[in-house]
Amino acid sequence: MLSAMESTEQPFGPSEARAAIADAESARTRLASSLRLPSFFHGSVGVAIAVQIVTGATGIARQDTWGTVLLASGLVVFALVAAVRLWQFRRLNGAWVGGLAGQVLLGTAGVASVSYTAAFGLATWAAFTPAWWLVPVAAVAGGAVYAWSGQRWWHRYQGAPAEHSRGENGVVLAVAGALALVFLIVLVALR
Repeated sequence: MLSAMESTEQPFGPSEARAAIADAESARTRLASSLRLPSFFHGSVGVAIAVQIVTGATGIARQDTWGTVLLASGLVVFALVAAVRLWQFRRLNGAWVGGLAGQVLLGTAGVASVSYTAAFGLATWAAFTPAWWLVPVAAVAGGAVYAWSGQRWWHRYQGAPAEHSRGENGVVLAVAGALALVFLIVLVALR
């Protein structure tokens, strides 16, 4: 009975294994380059981030019930946009892409993390000062750079999916976390 379960195929030799791996990598690159994003994908993410920055900064500055509602509404808008865009991508392509949710939508790509932290910090600072007009300026700039970062990652992913579908860059996340911590310390100190 055991002999019936044994395979009669010969194992791959080194050259056949290399050829099989090369074929698989080529197929992955062809698949990645054929994937399409729903229309206005990056733009809608940028707008949602800009709305979230404005509502978050204004809500923090108000420091009342309406401020909390405003802050939460911006988070809900972003979460809905992200969920709908992921659903549309899945429906359009019939596939998930490692990194699309994290790198593009959640902004864990390097430029998106740093630009979001800087834009949110500037907007929140401005909301506490007479320079309130900087709140929408910072939000629009932050949303635009966030969208550009996602577009940049997408083009890189399509060209080299094996390299760009991996986890987030730890150094960039550490810098973004440190900037957020400094911002919170300054915010508390100025209060």
